[in-house]
Amino acid sequence: MGVTLGELVGRWHKVDDGGSTTPYPQEIEFFPDRTYRATGDGVRRPVWDEAEFDVLPDGSVRIQTAHDRRVTYAASLTGELLTLSADDDRVTYRR
Repeated sequence: MGVTLGELVGRWHKVDDGGSTTPYPQEIEFFPDRTYRATGDGVRRPVWDEAEFDVLPDGSVRIQTAHDRRVTYAASLTGELLTLSADDDRVTYRR
């Protein structure tokens, strides 16, 4: 479980948000300099827009949100599917 920076870098497209009310971005791109850029669905501002992230030693991912909070997400990578979860929220992206 967990991811490395190298595994996370790249463009990801949302495939499932588990019915969450959190406006996760439709697309997110992680860059090697530990910044990211995300796009929403055009209806609501996504919880992640563009800021910094970090991959922690345990493979979890700390993301600076659109509201300048830093939230740590458990991360797992299965093939081309990246799942990030925190509390009761879970979102899955495909490379």
